[in-house]
Amino acid sequence: MNCEKITYYIEKGYLTKLKLSEKLQIKLHTMICNCCKNYAPDSDVVNHVLTLLKEEDNSKSLTDDEKKSLKEALQKLGDS
Repeated sequence: MNCEKITYYIEKGYLTKLKLSEKLQIKLHTMICNCCKNYAPDSDVVNHVLTLLKEEDNSKSLTDDEKKSLKEALQKLGDS
């Protein structure tokens, strides 16, 4: 199983219910691949932020402070 397929399954899991075989493939692969192991929680944070932004009124834009906070949070994710 390659990393591209695993990250696809991780993202697919946010949109649909994964099959047992897909869940097992993720679990087994992340036991040996630190990159994919770290990808899952980072992806979870990004999806959470996008969900929050989607729930807000789309006519509003982010304030400069909100943009700065979001940029700092994303940079921290990139450093870990």
